[in-house]
Amino acid sequence: MRMIDGVKQKFKKLNKKSRLLITAMGVLILAGTSFSVYAKYYKTGYNKGMAIASGFYFSSNYMAPHEDIKGLSMEEIADGYRNTIIASVDDWHGTDTHFVSVEVRNYDTQLLYNDKDLNVEYQVNFMLLDEPAGANYSVKYGSDTKALSFSAGKGTVASFTGTLPGGGLSANGYELTVAKTGSAAYVPSDILMVAYPTGPDYLVGTRCIAGIIKFDYVEKEFKIEDHGFEIRKTWDSANWKQDVDKESGFIYELITSGNYTGSETTATRKKIQLKWDASMFKINANDKYYLSVAGTPDYYQVTESGILYQVMEIEVLPYASLEFVFFRNEGFDDKIKGMTNCTEFEESVQVKVL
Repeated sequence: MRMIDGVKQKFKKLNKKSRLLITAMGVLILAGTSFSVYAKYYKTGYNKGMAIASGFYFSSNYMAPHEDIKGLSMEEIADGYRNTIIASVDDWHGTDTHFVSVEVRNYDTQLLYNDKDLNVEYQVNFMLLDEPAGANYSVKYGSDTKALSFSAGKGTVASFTGTLPGGGLSANGYELTVAKTGSAAYVPSDILMVAYPTGPDYLVGTRCIAGIIKFDYVEKEFKIEDHGFEIRKTWDSANWKQDVDKESGFIYELITSGNYTGSETTATRKKIQLKWDASMFKINANDKYYLSVAGTPDYYQVTESGILYQVMEIEVLPYASLEFVFFRNEGFDDKIKGMTNCTEFEESVQVKVL
């Protein structure tokens, strides 16, 4: 006891400077040990928690993180989690084929992306969730195209693997395509997409992103978007008769819109009616549409409000730009003299969808 008390007394007798020196040495010893352990821990870099904390990015433009489906098969996900996965609808406006690019990315924003030492390997899967009709589905990555089919009550899985190098923004695009087949009514299928990292080893099982997309076919009404004489774009509306009098022939323009389906020879056409004041105009005798209906019931005359009209009913494509050339007929000058404004001249040729 006396010896211990003596030591205590001697420690108390140490001046303040000495006590601080001893304390500092102890802190440095502990700090050195901790730094060594931490450095060793950081150097390995193979701890899942450490990897995630240091910033691991794995995203998509059509898929979002889903914690509950990690490690599950596509069939298990489809059966148990279909209604919990983010879904998108992509409108398909009447062409024969339509596609979207589904990207797998190594970033969340332009500033948040994986470090240069983190090259992520991954697998992405695609599967139909319903039986489609009237269309085929496929996925293309690079030169590799895989069909998406549905049989025995379930969809087949199309799998791809890829790598996202770190150190900058990186993304791989998968072209998901739907193509119409035959004349059967189109019945869409939801498409399940799931992606997850497969390497490095410490990322396996840490993240899973999933999404569902459906191509919704939208019928666009066939319309005549614009029509009228080309001269209207350049004439002086106050002195329109002078501008008209300078022309011997008049170009009438017509622009249509709507759903374009099929090839150029088999595409769905719509019938329109083009009619003109027969006393004022005669159509170019070499016009291909005139030649297609001349001498048929689709080329006839009708009298409306005392005006004799020549009528031509023709089939035209949507998204078409057409030009018809009209020449003066015998009654042209007399009709022009009797008109009070340019609107009357413009209405001497009329068009409508049948």
